[in-house]
Amino acid sequence: MRNGQRHLRLMDWGFPRLTREMRERGAPPGRIGLVADLTNPLWDQLVVDPRYRCLIPLSHFANPNGDPGEKTRTWFSVDRQPLVAWAGFCRNVPDYGPVYAGMTMTANAVVEPYNDRMPVLLDPHEYDRWLHGPIQDVIGFQFRAPLAAERTKVLHTDDLWRSGKLPASMQPQLALL
Repeated sequence: MRNGQRHLRLMDWGFPRLTREMRERGAPPGRIGLVADLTNPLWDQLVVDPRYRCLIPLSHFANPNGDPGEKTRTWFSVDRQPLVAWAGFCRNVPDYGPVYAGMTMTANAVVEPYNDRMPVLLDPHEYDRWLHGPIQDVIGFQFRAPLAAERTKVLHTDDLWRSGKLPASMQPQLALL
């Protein structure tokens, strides 16, 4: 926040993580973009400090569906809510710049056939509590009931998982000239 106002900032997805094996091989660090275990030492100082919490705006999230090598992309969104906020963590990491990751929780009945985890999605009245609340609130958000299945919309596609394609509703629109 700046001067009490939220601002939108472009950041890279995933906190860098360099294991001993990677270092020995001279490999670049991997990236961790999902926070599923708040007790992981990678998140020790981050999760307790509200300065490192953020809202990740999104319209959809995706999971793979199908057999290895042939997985397609299945999109999920919140019914009648074109933009939602995902509970996230962010930090300016030396040598990498600003990065972020999103917290996950147990999936609801709609997402569970594709993945047992899903994003922690926040309703607008929860934003301030997420951004400024104590660690007990962070833990509470991760372990509460997920978004109601009735509020979850599913969009199946034939797009290959690694295609990078957006959901149909997010494709650039062509104007009539």
